[in-house]
Amino acid sequence: MELLDSDALEAIAKYAKDYGLLFTALALLIFVSISVIYLSYVDWKDKRRRNKT
Repeated sequence: MELLDSDALEAIAKYAKDYGLLFTALALLIFVSISVIYLSYVDWKDKRRRNKT
């Protein structure tokens, strides 16, 4: 029974680590995407402001 419990715990730890990496990658992807959109918007707004004068 001990062997089964340790195998189950190792499997749970492996999946938790994999999902942790997945969520970290998704969070970074979302952060970078939002940052690029924001910087593009600010650049577009700045170009409009410069062209007005």
